[in-house]
Amino acid sequence: MIGSNETTRRVAFIPNTITLCNAVCGFIALTLIAGSLEGGSSDPLERLEQAAWFILAGMLFDVFDGKVARVTGGGTTLGAQLDSLADLVSFGLAPAGLALAMFHHSEANDFVTPLGRMMWLFSLAYFLGALLRLARFNSVKAENDDPDEVEAFVGLPTPGAAGVVSGLVICFFWLRDWQSWDLKLLAAEKPVWVDLFNQGITSYLPVTCFVLGYLMVSQRICYTHMGTVLMRRGMNFDRFTSMVFGATLLVFFAEPVILLGFVLYGISPILAFLWRPFSRKKSVGGENPSSPAASDPESE
Repeated sequence: MIGSNETTRRVAFIPNTITLCNAVCGFIALTLIAGSLEGGSSDPLERLEQAAWFILAGMLFDVFDGKVARVTGGGTTLGAQLDSLADLVSFGLAPAGLALAMFHHSEANDFVTPLGRMMWLFSLAYFLGALLRLARFNSVKAENDDPDEVEAFVGLPTPGAAGVVSGLVICFFWLRDWQSWDLKLLAAEKPVWVDLFNQGITSYLPVTCFVLGYLMVSQRICYTHMGTVLMRRGMNFDRFTSMVFGATLLVFFAEPVILLGFVLYGISPILAFLWRPFSRKKSVGGENPSSPAASDPESE
């Protein structure tokens, strides 16, 4: 019995360590954000770009800790609570601080003004939304015998919200420098609209955080659990080729692909709602007229 407990502890050590790496990434991101506000470098904004990448790095650890726990059988109550606390640091506190720091470095950087106070409250709403969502997720998880088998989330997951914020910040620097070879193919000189777009990111990123905060706590909007859906449906040829092409795009066009991926996931419920009438027409058009379902409208 004692040997079994020791084995369980050793197995649980692996996923818990991965979870702690997620929290470390969040802490490093917060340190970089604080350092950008202190100055002391030629371009303090570069620290914010590094912070955004560390938030994304935390997502990789967040993806693998649960999978490792299920494979090794090392899932524990402590690990579940630790995972939520790490998510709060990396995907709740760090993105909110990142948005505030970007706003601070914009032209409208005075928090004493009404606009500054409103942006501060918007970032606070994001953090509180992440906090409430994780608390609700833990309560639902405690009541569900197998929460990892669900195919949908109620509300936007915190990594998805953090990905939108981090993706916008990363694209800000990608567009600001205009040094990437793919951007040079579009235009030799940076267009005027790029500066306007980047100014909107720095000035109004907290507004995006406010919207994301609502999506995280909304009980009317559902998001697909991509990991569960992919694992349950298995790997076929179409899915494999899509992953290969997606990975290729990610390698060569990392910044826009990251932003586009998280934004599309964030608005996926809207896209699904808009696509629903077309999918119904397609299913009706593809039905066999001799089938009972097609011939009897009352059968549905």
